[in-house]
Amino acid sequence: MHISHNDVVDPALYADEARLHQMLSELRRRDPVRWTEPSNYQPFWALTKHADIMEVERQSSKFLVGPRNRLKTIEEEERVRGKTGGNALMRTLPTMDDPDHRKYRNVTRRWFQPGSLKALEPRLAALAKEYVDLIQESEGEIDFVKKVSVWFPLRVIMLILGMPEKDGEMMHRLTGQLFSPDDPDIARQTEGHAIAEAGAELFAYYKDLLEDRRKNPRDDLASEIANAKIDDAPIAVHEALSYCVSIMAAVHETTAGAIAGGIHALSANPEQFRLLRSSPDLVTRTVEEVLRYVSPVRTFIRVAVDDYELRGKKIEAGQSVVMIYPSANRDEEIFEDSQAFNIQRTNNEHIAFGFGPHVCIGLALARAWK
Repeated sequence: MHISHNDVVDPALYADEARLHQMLSELRRRDPVRWTEPSNYQPFWALTKHADIMEVERQSSKFLVGPRNRLKTIEEEERVRGKTGGNALMRTLPTMDDPDHRKYRNVTRRWFQPGSLKALEPRLAALAKEYVDLIQESEGEIDFVKKVSVWFPLRVIMLILGMPEKDGEMMHRLTGQLFSPDDPDIARQTEGHAIAEAGAELFAYYKDLLEDRRKNPRDDLASEIANAKIDDAPIAVHEALSYCVSIMAAVHETTAGAIAGGIHALSANPEQFRLLRSSPDLVTRTVEEVLRYVSPVRTFIRVAVDDYELRGKKIEAGQSVVMIYPSANRDEEIFEDSQAFNIQRTNNEHIAFGFGPHVCIGLALARAWK
């Protein structure tokens, strides 16, 4: 398979799972640390091996997130710089390095611990039942993505933040425009900066919410953020607003993808679905296999602080590495029969939640739904 520099960032290829994994398999075999120069992106090293991505992730002092975190076109990066004067639109956990990352992560750590989530189990179960009932009432046909997988995680995180259910449609639209601005179903009609405009609307919403929680704190996550202290001082407004937006988007977008991808995997592998139905005790392994197989987070970027050698390749200080999680999670050196969807898989050491200091803060919440 010929692999061009543009293939690694081609949305059409990522939408074709068979071709995507053929390409990633070839990269793992032939060039797992590959210098890549797409025509409309800043160049980077593409990392496709499980061990290499873990090596980078665990060394947060040598590979930073602050300078560059997500794959964006050159035009998009220039638009952001023009809008913000060179600063990031938002300052969130995925874009913070230590010591700030550790301080801000502690703000909401309590809410995402298993003990705290256990208190929410009755409400989460009731919400899950609502969507199971919706499926049962659909008479055999339902648009699962639009009716279930998008809405269930959205309503869960709104419940945790303490947001009214009536604001769900707006949250779905704005988070989609912020993180998937080219999606034709939700694309924003504008002649300006669509991402910045969606972000501004979300900031305005959360500004009102946080001001209310400072005056009238409740037992919800919004109150925790609104009244948080960093270095014994009240959390800065920009960081507090960014926190709310990132928590909402991270839980909503990735979990919706995992749920939809899991249903698709079970549908495409009916023998696995029959096995699950006959052995409900396999649900825990099924959740982990869905996370590995689907890998809802596609990529993150780190930037090298100093020169670093990886598999004989010299990553120079200031260069970016793009960690491709769907590839790591099908690495033949880690997973037996790695391309197969197998709900009986043991020793499933996937990194769908990332790894190291920046591992997903909501992983206990994601696993609570099993």
